[in-house]
Amino acid sequence: MVHPADGEAWKHIDREFPHFASEVRNVRLGLSSDGFNPFGTMSLSYSIWPVILVPYNLPPWMCMKKEYNMLTLLIPGPGYPGKCLDVYMRPLIEECKLLWEVGHPTYDSHKVGYPQMKKQTTTLTMN
Repeated sequence: MVHPADGEAWKHIDREFPHFASEVRNVRLGLSSDGFNPFGTMSLSYSIWPVILVPYNLPPWMCMKKEYNMLTLLIPGPGYPGKCLDVYMRPLIEECKLLWEVGHPTYDSHKVGYPQMKKQTTTLTMN
């Protein structure tokens, strides 16, 4: 697999939601999180958990570059967020659900003439 579009999950979303797949300008996002110790020493039990959204619509040579990734949350704590992870993630998930259900008007720069407003929707994969 070179790009997420080559994966089975992408094809499954296309089959389950053909209205979403038919519009190539819809936004597909991957959600990723992993904790690390910001102080670089294992004797401290403090960690921080960045939550990053990756736009999968970009070409393979662009989608994983840091310039195009969106840092949406920083979860601080003495260790793994554990059961509290859903508390931190709830606002982000609610906003993504709103984008999926309602959409958001955007400017279509490829349209000649007046700007075309379209709905923007989101699909998430959790790593």
